[in-house]
Amino acid sequence: MVITLNELSQLKETNFGQPDPRHGLRLLWWFADECVDNINGNMIALFNPADGHFGFRRFYNRIEDDEDRLLPMINLPYYEVGNLSSGSLPKDVTANYNRNHADSNADRIIVRFQPNPPSFDRIYVTQHSDQINFNANTTYRISHGLLKTIKTLRLEDFLKRTRNDSPFGLIFQPRYNQVHSTHLQSQHITYQATEDSTCLYICMLIFLIIMLALFIFIYVNMKTVVKKQWF
Repeated sequence: MVITLNELSQLKETNFGQPDPRHGLRLLWWFADECVDNINGNMIALFNPADGHFGFRRFYNRIEDDEDRLLPMINLPYYEVGNLSSGSLPKDVTANYNRNHADSNADRIIVRFQPNPPSFDRIYVTQHSDQINFNANTTYRISHGLLKTIKTLRLEDFLKRTRNDSPFGLIFQPRYNQVHSTHLQSQHITYQATEDSTCLYICMLIFLIIMLALFIFIYVNMKTVVKKQWF
């Protein structure tokens, strides 16, 4: 059973489209902004996906060679979009595309198209488990309400509210500095303790040498006095 996401926080918890260079979050924002309009509770399609706009292509709802189904069976066609190698998507989506990164082109949106009125009856996000199949465990339905919320946000705001990592790589820097500083402090304390122990050892050694010298001095003097008295 496919889980339905109703809130931005739920989308964030799935880790869909993360981290960079994965493009799923950008793809979903673009789709909500450019491909669909919400009228009277219907997700009206702004074009027919069968025409191939933006690289849309038919999805035959299979995940394995043995004919398992990724999504519910119904007498409506499914279409997928999100293949960055198609060259049909805008720069907002393809900004982080890296052909050399295995996960860079893994994310997809799958829609179930209702021709009358032309609308997206269901919207799903998913990712490839390999070059052909999709992962059923990372496939989620996007509710009408969540799509409406996404449409109200700018791309930057949407990414801030749905990403678990920092887009600028700075969020962990203070923590690194704190850990690094603590490590240096620990090194300093250890060094100081070692230095103090060495000083104590040297002082004790000097004290023992002085006591030994004093004992020898007293012993020799006493022996000399005894000799004089004897003779």
